[in-house]
Amino acid sequence: MAKLISFVVLITVSGLQAQPAEVTADIELLLWNEFYKLQWDDFQGEPDKTSLGDAGTAVQIKATPFLIKKEIRYDVEAFFNRKKSWVRDTSPSLLAHEQLHFDIAELYARKVRKKIRELQARGVNNIKTYNAAIQALLLESNEVDQRYDLETLHGALSKKQAAWTEKIKEQLASLKKYRKTKRVIGKFD
Repeated sequence: MAKLISFVVLITVSGLQAQPAEVTADIELLLWNEFYKLQWDDFQGEPDKTSLGDAGTAVQIKATPFLIKKEIRYDVEAFFNRKKSWVRDTSPSLLAHEQLHFDIAELYARKVRKKIRELQARGVNNIKTYNAAIQALLLESNEVDQRYDLETLHGALSKKQAAWTEKIKEQLASLKKYRKTKRVIGKFD
């Protein structure tokens, strides 16, 4: 029920890394995917002595900048951290509640991608401007996530939970054009 969240804005240029097609037990970070729903096996962390609730979901939004012909671009991804997420009780309703934390992370990853495109369309090429806009959205995401837990009483209020689920589903759909696109480099023979 408790949610841990971290947001990372990396300021270094990094190389591309392939994501395996299937989920395996040793992968720490799961990239959000509309076709994959969390399972209790994904919660591999241990709660510490101060952890409250029946589950803790750790998600991250990573916004990694890079340059293409002197233009600032970002790779933005929402992740679930398997090693930092933990569970004490395994009810289906709790799993649905924790999944929505992950979905909220993806919603805000899409909002970040949208903001980046808006700044690019305006010709902005100052990394500080991008990072400030991204940070503002990440703070908003934290506030929304806290409000979600408060309004649903960490998923215990089923009608409120259903309303939040529908609201996030609608918002994800409205930002569908900002979902993560797959990049293919080279040819497959």
